[in-house]
Amino acid sequence: MKSSVLFLLGISALLVTGCGSSGGDNAAIVLDTPDISPAIEPPIILPTYNFEIGGLGQGPDLFVDIGGQFEVAVDFGDTLRGRAATFQDSLTDDVAFDRFTTDAGSTMDVTVSGSQNALDGSLTINVMSELFFVPGWDTTMPWHGTFEVVTPTETVTVHVVTADLWPQGIEMSLNGGAAVPFTFQEYEDLLDDPLAEIWQRRASLAVAVYAFVFERVFQIADLLDELEVTESATPLVTTCDEFQGTPPANVLLQGEHVLTRLGSGEDLSPGDVFDWTFTNCWFADSNSLIDNFMQMQNYIEDINANNVLTRIGFGPDNNISGGVLYFDWTAAKPEEIDGVYTIDPDDRIEINGGFSMVFNRP
Repeated sequence: MKSSVLFLLGISALLVTGCGSSGGDNAAIVLDTPDISPAIEPPIILPTYNFEIGGLGQGPDLFVDIGGQFEVAVDFGDTLRGRAATFQDSLTDDVAFDRFTTDAGSTMDVTVSGSQNALDGSLTINVMSELFFVPGWDTTMPWHGTFEVVTPTETVTVHVVTADLWPQGIEMSLNGGAAVPFTFQEYEDLLDDPLAEIWQRRASLAVAVYAFVFERVFQIADLLDELEVTESATPLVTTCDEFQGTPPANVLLQGEHVLTRLGSGEDLSPGDVFDWTFTNCWFADSNSLIDNFMQMQNYIEDINANNVLTRIGFGPDNNISGGVLYFDWTAAKPEEIDGVYTIDPDDRIEINGGFSMVFNRP
C-alpha cells in the first residue's frame, strides 16, 4: 500500500497550486482574467475576519475516496469557528487570507471505512487550544495549538511543540498518559507504519483530514478576490499546463479549467452561483491532474454604508441554501517514465459533498 496519509497531505497542498503561477507549488490557482477597471471604489478590507465553516445539513458533509484504499466521511457538526488575517498587496490591491486560527471548542466528526484494518470507525477531533495554520507554507501541519482525537474507548491529545514561535514537532499522549514526541515527518508517517500503535496511526490520520479540509477552504478563500471579473455570458477559460510527452490514456495533451458565473446580470451580486469545471487540468509544478467540477452556491457579500466589507463567502442566507459542493471531483498524480505518463489508481482521490464557509466582520 502506498503512503495514504502523505498522498492526502500532498493532494491538500497541490490543489491550491495553479497553472502558470509564479509562486511555486504553494501559489493559488490563477485565472486568465480580463483587464477591468473597477467602475466603483473597491470596498475597504479589514485586517481580520471571523470565519465559520459548517456542514450542509445532510449528516456526513464531505466524502473523500483515497486511492481506493479507504474512504473518509466528514461531519462538521458544531461549526468550525475562528479568525483569518488578510493581506492586501499595495501595488495590485489583491487581497488574500494568509493566516487562519481555529478557536478552541471547534469540532469535526470523521468516519473511516474500507481501510481493511483497525482504523475503521468514527472519531471526533476537538480543538482544545487555538490551532494556527498558514496557507501555502511548506507544511500542512498547524503551527501551534492542541487538539484531541476521541473515540468511544480512547482520547489522544496532540500538542504542537514550538520554539521561538516556530513549530518543531508534536507530542501526543493516550488517555492522559506520558507524552510521546515526534517530528512532523514521523507523525505524518505513522498512518502507514504497520509497527505503530493504532491510536498513533489514528491521530496521524486525524490531522491529515483536518489539514485537507482547511486546504479546501484556503482554495475558495483565494478565489473570492477574483470573482468580480466574472460575467454571466463570459466564462473565464484558463488553459492548464501541457504534458511534455505522452499524456495518460484518455487524457488531453493540454486541458483547461472554466469558471462560470450563473447570475442574473453582468455584475457580481449576492446569491450568484459559480460552476468551476476542470477538464484534464494538469499542474506541472505539483504534478497533479484535476477533473470534474465543483459548484459554489449562494454568494454572500455585505458592504456597509462606510464601504467596509463586513461579510463574504458561500453559505445559507435568507432561507436560501448555499455552500461549496464537489461532484466526483478528482485529483491524481501521474507518473512519468521516458516521456510517457500513466496514472496509478492508488494515486488518486475523489471528493463529493461539501461545506459552507463565510467570513464575517469581528
